[in-house]
Amino acid sequence: MNSVGGAETDSFDGKVPEIASGAFAIWGDIRLARNAVLQAKVKGNVLAEHKVILTPEAEVSGRIQGGDVCVEGKVEGGVEARGRVWLKKGAVVRKQCVAQSLRLEAGVDFRGELRVGEG
Repeated sequence: MNSVGGAETDSFDGKVPEIASGAFAIWGDIRLARNAVLQAKVKGNVLAEHKVILTPEAEVSGRIQGGDVCVEGKVEGGVEARGRVWLKKGAVVRKQCVAQSLRLEAGVDFRGELRVGEG
């Protein structure tokens, strides 16, 4: 697995490393050791120790797991967060979404199982 490190922040608004831009693609799973913004196509899973943001250009064919997850792009394998999941307008999520809390904006395309809260 590839690891990406960067500045530690407590919110989505702080400085975080950006993984690629435009036509960048990753084949295989990636592990994010710090908060990150993902702007790439990933043919695999994304395992984040903290927060991860998927921009509208991002596509993940596998599963995303993290502390908090914000999705504006496309996720085929589902999203699982130990904390919050925020699905923003234009997001596409398939299979499942598991989180302690969920914010779902109008205009999200979600098809699958939804589990929110304890247990």
